[in-house]
Amino acid sequence: MKVLIYKDKNSLEPIGGPTGYLYNLYNELNKNENTEIEFLDSKKSKIRMVIKKIYEKLPNEFRKKYKYKKNIKEIYNILNNVISDKKNKISKIDLNKYDAVHFHDTYTMYMVKDSLENYKGKVIITSHSPKVYFKEILDKVPNDMYLQRKKDFDKLEKIDTYAFNRADYIFFPCEEAEEPYFNTWEKYKDIKQKNLNKYIYIPTGIIPKNIVESQESIRSKYNIPPDAMVISYVGRHIEVKGYKKLKEIGERILEKNENVYFLIAGVEAPIKGLKHERWIEVGWNKNPMDLVNASDVFILPNKETYFDLILLEVMSIGKSVILTNTGGNKYFKKFENAGLYYYEYSDVDEVEKIVNNLSKEKLNRDGENNKNIIFNNFTVGIFLKKYINVLNNLINEKED
Repeated sequence: MKVLIYKDKNSLEPIGGPTGYLYNLYNELNKNENTEIEFLDSKKSKIRMVIKKIYEKLPNEFRKKYKYKKNIKEIYNILNNVISDKKNKISKIDLNKYDAVHFHDTYTMYMVKDSLENYKGKVIITSHSPKVYFKEILDKVPNDMYLQRKKDFDKLEKIDTYAFNRADYIFFPCEEAEEPYFNTWEKYKDIKQKNLNKYIYIPTGIIPKNIVESQESIRSKYNIPPDAMVISYVGRHIEVKGYKKLKEIGERILEKNENVYFLIAGVEAPIKGLKHERWIEVGWNKNPMDLVNASDVFILPNKETYFDLILLEVMSIGKSVILTNTGGNKYFKKFENAGLYYYEYSDVDEVEKIVNNLSKEKLNRDGENNKNIIFNNFTVGIFLKKYINVLNNLINEKED
């Protein structure tokens, strides 16, 4: 068996999304000295990673302006690549050396579609995004830009239509992770019905996080009393991740509870945090699990969600979670005694009730249950065994 994961290994990082998912998988493959599964290896990606590290050290204002211009340029590149039939969409390497090629976003797959026309191996797609890819792109498009070229922008849908229809197999971590696709893409119901026999579900695995800085040290650094109730959040400050609703929750709880603090990690943009002494914005942090560990409970307020790695990571360090009853979050309802407290996305009252009914003893006990759930079901080692087994079966199956 020879499989190519169509993602550059030099671009992998221990963050969220497909980049972090594949970072975990890549390291586990190396640990097992597996030579059957390969990644792309590009010098350009190495250079880009060096530039990224330099960029992260630049002043905030400069980064905001640069990021905006970069996003606009990226949007136009995607648009021009999709609407132009003259540009060949060819793979960086010869795919025919591999029994299977696994793509981890629909746009990358679309951009090599000419190479896939005569490819005889198995084509696999895992889409990862918390909503269908072309809608994620459209969300980034300024309204005036969209109105100027509406007909062109609406053609971006063919990225996802092509990928789901062309793939031989469609991998999701669980059926619940498909919910945002049904919710955000009218065609998805028909596409799934047409391709039912392609769907395979393999729950994600993670490398459990190590804690570097103690709870006491973190609380001292941010002037949080040892006996305070701390609610943490790590993630992008955008609406689909629930950050806007999280601010509403914060306002309500901070107003009524004098001993509750919110400890927030992630770049404070595009949505700004609350202006409150007990709402603490830390910004980007290289060890976000240290912040989570310093809290009593983590909140995952997704409006839509796929199968969030941060949920697995938080559970792996023995923390309880307040989370929305949506998408991949729902998958974990099957585990008894889990420290997972569900609420409907728009129900601020329910979050308030949950917080008021929590005790530190209950959170610690339920958090330990979460840790056991992860170590028994969701390590990257467990995932890799399932993944290799599925690949072997798909590659070796007899053609009808």
